[in-house]
Amino acid sequence: MNGQNPPRISLVDCRLIGQQSGPDLAKRLKLGGRERLLDLGGGAGTNAIAFCQVYPELHATVFDLPATLKLAEKTVKDAGLESRVALHPGDFNRDHLGGPYDVVLMSDILHYQTFQMNQDLVKKGFGSLAPGGRLVIKDRFLDEAGTGPAWTTAFAVHILVNTQQGSCYRVGQAMQWLQAAGFVSVVELEKTAVVQGTKP
Repeated sequence: MNGQNPPRISLVDCRLIGQQSGPDLAKRLKLGGRERLLDLGGGAGTNAIAFCQVYPELHATVFDLPATLKLAEKTVKDAGLESRVALHPGDFNRDHLGGPYDVVLMSDILHYQTFQMNQDLVKKGFGSLAPGGRLVIKDRFLDEAGTGPAWTTAFAVHILVNTQQGSCYRVGQAMQWLQAAGFVSVVELEKTAVVQGTKP
């Protein structure tokens, strides 16, 4: 994870959650033929590992703060994927993301940031993609009425109370970030959970 270090799930818990959900997410995204993945704010590297295990041709880069990548280094080594998962230390709001990538994944990082920070980060993600690349945002989104799903509204209260600048955003706001950055074919892949845009 990146940013201002607000209260959040521990990296160990994130690793366990990623080990459980990462492979299913990777399969649902249908990334066959893609070769370069950026896992932005990728924490312990569990999503990157899961994606590489599902897609043998894929190489991934986990971009996160140096202290966080210490755990990712062990997780990647334990998975035997040091040759396919690179670790890129930095602050994604300030530093260059590298690339070009075929896929940029932003998983559960944007609710800790302001609307403007997210809009800027999505634009930066656009710049790091190769033509035809995909940016995938997985997060806890509210519906357009802002009243559901129930578990997201409860989480939104937690974010409001425990962070200085975070928020649970509506699906339409995430799609707005993608469109403003220049993405086309902007779609909600999974209701209140995953949105995606494609770089022309």
